[in-house]
Amino acid sequence: MSKNTTIKVSKKTLEKLHKVAGELAAEMGKRVTLEEAINKLLEEKTKKNDESISNVEDDRKAFLALLDQKFTGGQPEDFKEYNYEDIDNI
Repeated sequence: MSKNTTIKVSKKTLEKLHKVAGELAAEMGKRVTLEEAINKLLEEKTKKNDESISNVEDDRKAFLALLDQKFTGGQPEDFKEYNYEDIDNI
């Protein structure tokens, strides 16, 4: 058994919530309470967050794979600082 509570929202927010409930009712083919509409919105938000986290993990793995790649041409001796003394002064 759950306890019920009251929340205070503006008329504009209530209209938007009724619109979401109407869209949800059309999808489901039955009447929908405002609580069900709120729960649906919260589930969608959670799902988007989970997808974002998944995308970040995929991007991280791809980035780490790039760091592990070896490129031809660049060797440790290529990273030494160049001595500019052999260039003639103009």
